[in-house]
Amino acid sequence: MSFDSSTYVNLVSAHSKAQERLFLQYIGPRNDFDIIIVGSGIGGGVLGDDLAERLGRHKRILVLEAGSFVFPTHVYNLCRFSNASLARHFACDTFWQAGNEHAQYFIGEKPQLNFGGRSIFWSGLIPSIQGWELEFFPSRVRQDLQGGLLDAAGDTMNESRSMGSTAREIVKRLQQSPLSQDFLIQETPRALHQPYLTPDGVPVQQFFTEPTGVFNTAELLINQAGLTPGVSHGDGPGLQLLLNHFVEDVQDHGDHFELVSRNTLTGKIRHFGAATVVLAAGSIESPKLLRRSSMYPWLPQPVKDLLGRGLTDHPTSNEITTYVTNIGEVPIPKDTHAKIIFYSRGLRDPERPAEIRYPFNVEMNVNHEYWHLRDNDPRERDAAAFSTNDNIGPSRVDIKFSFGNCLDDDNEVKAAPPYGYVPEIAFRNLKWMDDLRDSRFPALAGWRKDYGQIFEVLNRVTHQIFSRFQINGSEARPENEVWYGQGGKGFGWGTVHHAAGSLRMPYRAAYDGPFEVHSVVDEDLRVVGTRRLYVCDLSVMPFSSAANPVRTLVALALRLSRHFG
Repeated sequence: MSFDSSTYVNLVSAHSKAQERLFLQYIGPRNDFDIIIVGSGIGGGVLGDDLAERLGRHKRILVLEAGSFVFPTHVYNLCRFSNASLARHFACDTFWQAGNEHAQYFIGEKPQLNFGGRSIFWSGLIPSIQGWELEFFPSRVRQDLQGGLLDAAGDTMNESRSMGSTAREIVKRLQQSPLSQDFLIQETPRALHQPYLTPDGVPVQQFFTEPTGVFNTAELLINQAGLTPGVSHGDGPGLQLLLNHFVEDVQDHGDHFELVSRNTLTGKIRHFGAATVVLAAGSIESPKLLRRSSMYPWLPQPVKDLLGRGLTDHPTSNEITTYVTNIGEVPIPKDTHAKIIFYSRGLRDPERPAEIRYPFNVEMNVNHEYWHLRDNDPRERDAAAFSTNDNIGPSRVDIKFSFGNCLDDDNEVKAAPPYGYVPEIAFRNLKWMDDLRDSRFPALAGWRKDYGQIFEVLNRVTHQIFSRFQINGSEARPENEVWYGQGGKGFGWGTVHHAAGSLRMPYRAAYDGPFEVHSVVDEDLRVVGTRRLYVCDLSVMPFSSAANPVRTLVALALRLSRHFG
């Protein structure tokens, strides 16, 4: 299959002036490299940056990206343009969905093919996977992540520690409640590039004096390559970047791999060779590339059987809202905000030891309208919801439940038709709760609960959280007294915001089960049956964590970098 731009309806193929001013693409004549990384998103971008930092003095490293340089900054810096609208504009249709009249198959997000990948469209939240969830990971990987790599990932992403004094006080009061027996309650860390916060979380007064942007790998790689266009042709060691090059094939020549790429601007073919190749194109694109590659027929049959299967995301509930004025003696003004996460400790239910009591995290937003710079003026909002005086009236508190999830072998990035590239992707819509009740929750936590019992757990925790807050002297309650199981409050769409598991590492099919014999990649992320072909994106995950998995992927990228020397 050769590249056809019509495959990607909204793919931007361009060579902009902004790109020319910021960094130099590889223009050297040499096609040989030590390491080639396919994809510049979170996995590929962090890997490329760390390899350049440690090995760039004597290794030739190339990052190939199919997309273009879309933005000179993160989209969250484009004030008043919503992230959702930008993502829709630049999204790429890469598959068709068979579905049925009940919308059984539904994927609400699509891959972003651009420099920096989906990190350009990501909010910069960096919560962490928890110990009970790491039990789904093979032992060496689990030990390395817990042994410092998750902390190193936070440092790499410039992790902030606080959103200010109100957020700290709310967390302090919640930590003093019985909730702390089952949950580790913390502020949700995020990248510190937010232009309206100082390092300790205090809002700044002069936004223009602060750095712009949140963490994204386009800026990371540009900084690594250096802001010196025209200085070097890149014929020596170091990191090189090449955009608008779609990889059509990976060929195994024994002592090296050959990549066939096509320039999306000119249509010209260029071949690159390297002893080590890393696929980091994402959970949808990487399995498609590996399946259509010339080396696919020679992969071991157990690898072929699992390739593309298992696609998973973490199911989340709808939001429940309340309005509050204080928590204990701590006032919560409307011009403050916080994002707090209740990490499950993964404790067993004392009455049912085969079950995990709470196999979910609880995510809380306080005055979420202040979360993004573009939305920080309440006067632009609905007057019925916000007073003209920012500090008058109750603050809004939203919570939702985010469950972990095991891999699902009924989900699959299927083989494309002959001479084609666009396959069917079977992903069961998690809005249909029968699947959660009968399959997902039992594998995740041993739950054998009916709908009423599931909602009873969610409502019990909701009450425990809301009752810590007050509104004008009374205990906070859900808006309009609508609880889970009522008024459409249940589980939302099973979107693939964090598509994972299509090229899995060694994994467990269920919490108390054994590790399965076969996988697509081994514990070092090397494709089984190959010498030095690796994968470094969310497709390798053996489990979809309740928290955003980006920090885990950054840690895996750092781990892979160290594996290379």
